[in-house]
Amino acid sequence: MARDSAARQERLTAMLHERGELAVADLCAGLGVSEATVRRDLATLESAGVLARTFGGARLLAESSLVERTFGRKRQQMRREKERIALAAAEIVQPGQTVALDSGTTVWRVAAALKGKAPLTVLTTALAAVEELGPVPGMRVFCTGGRFRPENLDFVGPSAVAAFAGLRADVAFVGADSLLPGKGLYSADQESAAILAAIGACAARVVAVVDHTKIGAAGMFLGLPQERIDCVVTDAGLSEETRAALQDQPFRLVVAETE
Repeated sequence: MARDSAARQERLTAMLHERGELAVADLCAGLGVSEATVRRDLATLESAGVLARTFGGARLLAESSLVERTFGRKRQQMRREKERIALAAAEIVQPGQTVALDSGTTVWRVAAALKGKAPLTVLTTALAAVEELGPVPGMRVFCTGGRFRPENLDFVGPSAVAAFAGLRADVAFVGADSLLPGKGLYSADQESAAILAAIGACAARVVAVVDHTKIGAAGMFLGLPQERIDCVVTDAGLSEETRAALQDQPFRLVVAETE
């Protein structure tokens, strides 16, 4: 169902790209779905910063940033949980520190939560983090460079990995496609795993920020073994069994509880 919704929202967005603004009736006819379905999709895309609803229809937001356009829909997945995780993670940082950030929507929200922690020195592979923190007074932001991946808005490859070799961070915030208790953090591709390893090697402390759906998910490429993880920040959606398993691990567990 989620895949169907995403595909339909892609088609809806494409229709708006062609016409700029459309009525709900036109969107229903073009997508072959009910008015209720279209209105749900419009609400989701509006929250993602893709469009603005108008009286009886919707129009694209032409001035939305590249980050919002690319990450907006991904951010909707576990949005509240990611925001809570980010706020809890930001409490770990003290002004004056050097912070390393990898890419991904949860780390993007960590970057946003760090705005009040200036002055900081920030090392990152992520365009989203540069956009969030670059304009903030007191933030010194360094981006690795490398091969740019437009689907993730990040930089990967040998030069990106090498950039971290001569750097030192007080704390690194990393996401992952999977956290397997007893094993470590996994990525879906080798390039992302290599970045995880490089960031982990340069940081005095490594903090994994992962929502509960990533814990126990199938892993592919090991980026950071568990012994390199100092802290895991996650949300309150954990099952009791998973929470108990994480509490038995050597890293510190922080659960961003629901208010």
